[in-house]
Amino acid sequence: MGAAPAGPRSVSSPDSRSLQPGSGGRLGSITSYRGGGRPVAARLKRPGAAPRRGVRPGVARRSGVLGAVPAAGADGAVVRPLTVSNGAAPGVGTRAELRRDVFDDPTSAYHRPVRDVEIACADGQCPAWYLPGTGTTWAVLVHGKGATRTEPLRALGAVLQVGMPALVVSYRNDPGAPRDPSGFYRYGVTEWRDLDLAVRYALDHGARRVVLGGFLMGGGIVASFLEHSAHTAPVTGLVQDAPMLDFRRTVDFGASQRRLPVVGTPIPGPLTWTAETLAGLRYGIDWKRIDYLDARWLREPTLLFHGTADDTVPIATSDGLARAHPDLVREVRVRGATHVGAWNADPARYTATLAAFLRQITAR
Repeated sequence: MGAAPAGPRSVSSPDSRSLQPGSGGRLGSITSYRGGGRPVAARLKRPGAAPRRGVRPGVARRSGVLGAVPAAGADGAVVRPLTVSNGAAPGVGTRAELRRDVFDDPTSAYHRPVRDVEIACADGQCPAWYLPGTGTTWAVLVHGKGATRTEPLRALGAVLQVGMPALVVSYRNDPGAPRDPSGFYRYGVTEWRDLDLAVRYALDHGARRVVLGGFLMGGGIVASFLEHSAHTAPVTGLVQDAPMLDFRRTVDFGASQRRLPVVGTPIPGPLTWTAETLAGLRYGIDWKRIDYLDARWLREPTLLFHGTADDTVPIATSDGLARAHPDLVREVRVRGATHVGAWNADPARYTATLAAFLRQITAR
């Protein structure tokens, strides 16, 4: 895919996610670039953006990974190392966007063989990525609502480091997958059946045990699978990253951070309740059925990541799960990390923590 990886360079950016050349410049453009056979400097500056401290690493989509140590430019830009991993480094004037998901696919991310497979789901086929490994404990990774299979790729590095085979799956309503009969996401109520078929696929292709990884709504899908499936016996461990385990509390949390237009006051509780009631009627949402905090499904060791600055899923839900089940859940609260941004805040720590957990699981 593209040119061979190049060496370290540097790029300036106003954010922590990724640099995506050719995206239309929603966040800005590269305004200078210098080379000469040595590390180079480029500047990505969002118009009017103030310099940010503690900028977190991200990736230049189709280009490379932004380093973790920033330096402030005189013009307010933030300068960071850029290691080109796919294609050429961006040039002057390249329109760019920062992205959180970092990687486009397993091959460009880790330069490892990957196989595109199809898994039965929802009266059709759901695409998945399979990466071979050396053991019989497979990792099955499930992304969140509105995301794609690229979301779990940041965690995949630890899985490959341990040598586990990996299956990065999709589910109904995803691109290339069948639609749910309702036409809507069901927050685990129906999607667990697709995960059930993915686990069965792994077992049919050599897996003896399975570690499930859920991100955002993927965490709820994992919980629903463990509540309802007849194929949970091989599950030997769980990894959760900013899991949405109570949709109502997530909606309430989002509403608490917003203000009414014109008057600028917080959204009143009764208005949020009315909206939830109407949503339940319109979209058939059973709020109690998608509350997984009772944790009847939780029976295996669980590693739980959550950023303290998550403005989408309240970290309080993860805190509560960890407090209620200290014998099973190890919570890693990542200071300052935004939504599903624990890896971005400190990739080395995230990968080392996850790899150590997976080694413990596979050694059991």
